[in-house]
Amino acid sequence: MADPIRLRARALLDDLPEEADFVSQFAAPFALGVVGDVLGVPEKDFPLFREFVAPVLELTSGEEVSERVLGSYFAAMNEFCAYFGRSDVFKGGQLSEQERLSLCLAVVVAGTDSTTNLLASTLLRLDRRERRLGGVVEEVVRLDAPFIGFFRTATRPVAMGGVKIAEGEHLFLDYAAGNRDPKVFTEDFDPGRPSVPAHLGFGHGPHYCLGAQLARLEGRIVAEELLDRSSEVAEQPGDVRYRRHLISHGPAALRFRPGRRPA
Repeated sequence: MADPIRLRARALLDDLPEEADFVSQFAAPFALGVVGDVLGVPEKDFPLFREFVAPVLELTSGEEVSERVLGSYFAAMNEFCAYFGRSDVFKGGQLSEQERLSLCLAVVVAGTDSTTNLLASTLLRLDRRERRLGGVVEEVVRLDAPFIGFFRTATRPVAMGGVKIAEGEHLFLDYAAGNRDPKVFTEDFDPGRPSVPAHLGFGHGPHYCLGAQLARLEGRIVAEELLDRSSEVAEQPGDVRYRRHLISHGPAALRFRPGRRPA
């Protein structure tokens, strides 16, 4: 999928003005476009796809939960289920219709929200002197985890750090904290860091992110395109406002100058 991803990134960057918001004008539509491609959404249906996905993302990753947001969400979910209920995506297997729709929704939310966060955090970390872009993306996922953590349920009694956790107890696993464990990692941002030990930015074990390789590919391609254009952040790092959310982590907005591709 590398070529379609690169073409989508270039087309979006080419259409931007001299200064733009990286999050809303590039990263979010780019990530949603790639997810649409993965789900087989035809190009002609993309306006409709964006229309009913937007309220879903606003609820799952936004800072506000109000009656308006909830109302928009449920209306959008009806459209979402109607559209993908007619779709051939994931058909022909052992999944029920409800399972197919749940899987589509998970792909949309995780593939759009986390990738948007990843790309914005990558832009903040880019250095024109650093060309180990696969390592850059990996370190961004480790230190600036797009998802801070997730809720889990203990399947057996366990003791951690002197705290006893009973079977069935609900926990919040903070991946971001684990990725900074001084016994495992140094705090330095190191694109040359060995892949072992593995970080927790994409989860672990049976909960490991199914889209990890796609996210890595998107991050590397976008980083290449930004460096080729000499794109630059248009605000001071200390002025960047981050989203206020329990799980999702990334800049809420990020002014940047996209630059132009060399002739």
